[in-house]
Amino acid sequence: MKLHIYILRQLLVAFIFAVGALLFVALPGIAVNTVHKLPNVDAGILLRFLPIVLQSLAPYVLPLCFMLSTVAVFGRLAADKEWIGIHMAGIHPLKTLVSPAVVAGLLGLLTFWMVSNELPQLKKRQKRFMLDATASVVENLQPGRTSLQIGDFLLKAGAREDGTFYNAYIRYLDEDEDERRLMDAFAGAVDLWIDGDFLHFKAYDFELFDPESKVDRRSEEFEAQINLAGRVERKEQSYQRAKYLVSSEIRRRLDTGEVEPERLREYQFMLHYRATMFAIYFLFLLLGAATGLLMRGGTQLGALAVSAGYGILYYVLNMRLGKELGQSSDLPPWLGAWLTTIVGGGIAVALIRRAIRR
Repeated sequence: MKLHIYILRQLLVAFIFAVGALLFVALPGIAVNTVHKLPNVDAGILLRFLPIVLQSLAPYVLPLCFMLSTVAVFGRLAADKEWIGIHMAGIHPLKTLVSPAVVAGLLGLLTFWMVSNELPQLKKRQKRFMLDATASVVENLQPGRTSLQIGDFLLKAGAREDGTFYNAYIRYLDEDEDERRLMDAFAGAVDLWIDGDFLHFKAYDFELFDPESKVDRRSEEFEAQINLAGRVERKEQSYQRAKYLVSSEIRRRLDTGEVEPERLREYQFMLHYRATMFAIYFLFLLLGAATGLLMRGGTQLGALAVSAGYGILYYVLNMRLGKELGQSSDLPPWLGAWLTTIVGGGIAVALIRRAIRR
């Protein structure tokens, strides 16, 4: 029992450190990337966006941090000769995996719940965020030093006074029943404002260049609006895809036969793919423990780098190859979803057996 508690304590400390270190490195990059996409966005909106980003990354970051902490713990056991002491005490080496396996199970259940229930809802939260961020950018736009681009709408202005933009270049998407065309225009003055989910702009001394007729069209006033929600709603037509649905809804549609035939494999694959997010912790436990023990003669940094490589390779293969095989090949969807985990599990078992016998 003391051994289990000892390893558990070491593992939890290493895991918390790994998560904290990753957040310390990742958060500034996330913030910079968001500010680059939405210059002058309000700081309060940015803070609202961070939980969405963290939640979307958690199912991929937590397993990797768990493997890194496992490598650190078992690598230190081997380096400090404690692993030899465990052997000499007559304790079976596999017993050292008991407490990490309990942690793996708890983290696996948490991750499985997240990918099954929470992550599919993130798109709707991102939609609300983008609308609020757009309003914030419009309110804080500084003409002459920045530009505003929302989808196909672009505004560049030379001056601003009392909320009106002067000497402005405008590019927008002109949509009618037959076609959609990007239009270029210039205006002496432009007013912008947000009303609900619409961005309105009213241009004065408006000059439009029609690329088809090659003729300039002028008017004293021109007003148009961009349906920001509609722009997102067009994307929401793809929300019928399995990755945007909670697992209970996928099962319901499969049971009632509501799934379109061309999406049947996609729905079946997604249920199994989400289940692999539970199993991945046990795979990474074996890989991490084996790596730490086998590289006892090397450096901890080297072992951590190797384990990180394992994790990245697994994600690439599982999300790319697994998806392709599960949705588009002749393999059963469940096999495509589980193939990378099954192969990785075989490799992990072979490595842990070698590490224990070494």
